[in-house]
Amino acid sequence: MITNGSLTGLFSEEEISVPRQVRFWLFLILVIPSIYCSCVLLFQLFVNKKLQSQLSNHIIICLLIFGLIIELIDIPLHLSFLQLGFVWPSTRTLCTVWWFVDTGIYNGCVIIMAWGSIHRCLLIFHDRLFLVAKKRLLFHKMPLFILILYILIFYIVVIIFPPCSNTYDYNLPICGEYPCYLDVPLLGIWDTVINSIIPTAIITIFSIILLARVYIQKRHLNRANRWRRQRKMTIQLFSICILYLSANVPFNLVIFGHICGLPLHFGANVQVYANYLCYFVTLLFPFVCLSTLSEMRKKLRWKGLLLFRHSRYISTINPK
Repeated sequence: MITNGSLTGLFSEEEISVPRQVRFWLFLILVIPSIYCSCVLLFQLFVNKKLQSQLSNHIIICLLIFGLIIELIDIPLHLSFLQLGFVWPSTRTLCTVWWFVDTGIYNGCVIIMAWGSIHRCLLIFHDRLFLVAKKRLLFHKMPLFILILYILIFYIVVIIFPPCSNTYDYNLPICGEYPCYLDVPLLGIWDTVINSIIPTAIITIFSIILLARVYIQKRHLNRANRWRRQRKMTIQLFSICILYLSANVPFNLVIFGHICGLPLHFGANVQVYANYLCYFVTLLFPFVCLSTLSEMRKKLRWKGLLLFRHSRYISTINPK
């Protein structure tokens, strides 16, 4: 994912040393089950009234939808490039769409995840805020709506209607160059700091706060049911945060170092590899969600067992 265009010297090294064929098959093997898992999760989260009513699942739904957009547009375009060796079709429109998904939608996921970290802390430690409809609107619905609106408006304006002229290189991934708005000082710094570095820092800080508070409360809380609920929500958030931070922390630390004046070659290889790890954040996210949603996991497992038993029964009465 491209998040900083000031580092123009790095884009010639945008491809990592792993052979293209290896990357192609790695992406292909992961993207098919990941798309299937995302669709199953979204279907269950929309259809199952109990899951749909849980406030903690609303942010998961948004992240799954954003991730599915990346899996259906960004990853297939990468697969096409890795197979052909050039961007096809080689048009400005495709490059613009690719930039919007690769940069805007992915950064949108990080921003929503940052709010999700704050929101989960409120749900666990200040759950009374969500009992009243007005406060639920103020602390749950409005922030999520505003963030999604901001993400869409900001990236539509700067990528689809940029204040500058974009350049394209169809022989490199993601059309080689980067959206020109990143070279505009105010927009470039805003996007890098506000839309990437700060959200990553928020995810890190609130994950640590959540773990510390849950640990402290565990020692003083005698209500087993409440503790089990807190533990479940904490494990879910922490699992997702670890996935996001594994790629975004090293990437943003290097970017922050460059902003602070370190030479561009500092951490160049780390940045390029961390950039590719961001794709695996999207590809693995549905599986992490499924592993932490115990109710859905049990339901899907039960359905699988029924299907397995049904097929065995049929084979027994029809031995031929």
